[in-house]
Amino acid sequence: MDSVYKEYQDFIRNVDAKVEQLSKLHAGHMKCGKGCDLCCMDFSVFPVEFYHIREQMQHTNPAWLLKVVGAPAESKRCVLLDDHACSIYPFRPYICRTHGFPLVYMNETGDEMELSFCDLNFTEVDDDYFEMDNVWEQDSLNSELFMINQRFLLQNPELGLDDTTLIPLRDLITDAL
Repeated sequence: MDSVYKEYQDFIRNVDAKVEQLSKLHAGHMKCGKGCDLCCMDFSVFPVEFYHIREQMQHTNPAWLLKVVGAPAESKRCVLLDDHACSIYPFRPYICRTHGFPLVYMNETGDEMELSFCDLNFTEVDDDYFEMDNVWEQDSLNSELFMINQRFLLQNPELGLDDTTLIPLRDLITDAL
C-alpha cells in the first residue's frame, strides 16, 4: 500500500504545484480563502483518497475528531468543517484542492468543453479571459487519479471495493468512531 500512497502523494504534489501556479496567475480574481466554505459540500472520494486521509489524520492528530463540529446528517455541507475552516486541510482530497479555480472538462455528451468556476471569483472578466494555459484541465488529472485508485484497489482486495466505488468524506467520522 505504501507504493500507491506514495504515488498518490506525488499526484497531490503535482496538483498543489499547479494550484500555486494558477493562484499566482489569477491572484486578482480569486476570493477564496480561510472562512469561505461555499464550495465545501458533502463529497465522496475514491478509496485511495479516503484511506490516505484517514491514515494521515490518525498519524498527525489522533484526537482530530473531537474538534470536528460537523454538519447534520441531512446537510449537503461538508461535515469536516470546523468554524468555516477545513479540519483536514493539509490532507484534503483532490477535488477540494481545485475549488474556485477555472476548470475545463468535457461535457457529458463528450462533444464540447465546459468551463466552471466559483461565482465569487472572476466577476470582472468575460469568457475571452480564459484560455487553456490559465485554466485547470480536469479530465486528464481525473483519469490519472482513477488509475492510481485502480492500483490501490488491486493491492487491497480485502476492501471488497470496485473502481466505481466512491466513499463519502463524512465516513471519516463514522469510520473512526
